[in-house]
Amino acid sequence: MNHDLGLDHKVLAAVERLGRALGSARRHVATRHRLSLLGLSLIETLAEGRARRIGDLAAELDVTQPTVSDAVATLETRGLIARERDPADLRTTLVTLTGTGAEVAAEIAVELQPILGAEAHTAADMATTLRVLLGEIARLQQAGVITVNRSCFSCSHYQPSGARTRPRCLLLDRALRDQDLRVDCPEHQPAPL
Repeated sequence: MNHDLGLDHKVLAAVERLGRALGSARRHVATRHRLSLLGLSLIETLAEGRARRIGDLAAELDVTQPTVSDAVATLETRGLIARERDPADLRTTLVTLTGTGAEVAAEIAVELQPILGAEAHTAADMATTLRVLLGEIARLQQAGVITVNRSCFSCSHYQPSGARTRPRCLLLDRALRDQDLRVDCPEHQPAPL
C-alpha cells in the first residue's frame, strides 16, 4: 500500500470510507423498517415537507421515473406515501408523506442520528465541513457526475465572497456564514453552468 498518496487521494479515501459506513447504517435501518434503500431515500427526501413530482424525485435520486413510480406505489400501498394532482398542472402527480410516513421518517431520523456524530465536533468545524462538501458537490455537478444540486453554490441567487465581502444570498438579501449554506434550497434557481 502506498502511504505517500496525495492529499486529494486521502480526502477521496476518507469520503469513500464515510460513504460505506453511512451506506451500511442506512441498509440496517431500511431492513428494520422493511424498506428498500430507494424507499428509505424517498421517505427521507419527502420528510423535508415539500411535495415532489415523480420526475423530480427520479432526477434527484438518479434513477428512472418508472423505478421511482414502482417504489412510490409500494410505499403508497403501505400507507406511507400519498399521491395527489398538482393544482398548478393537473397532468402532474405530486408525492407527499402521509401521517404514518412522517412518523416513520421521524423514527428513521432518530435511528440515523448517532452516525452523524455532530456532538463530537465543534459547530465551526461542522460549518467548514459543510462548505467544503458543498463546494465538492458543485464541482462534481459541473463535471457532469452529479445531476441535481440545489445548494447555494449552484444557485443564481448566490454571490461568492469578494475581497471585502462575505458570500451573500441575493434573494434573502443577507450575508451567508458557512452554517447558513443550504444543501437543498426550496427557492433554488439554477445558475448557468
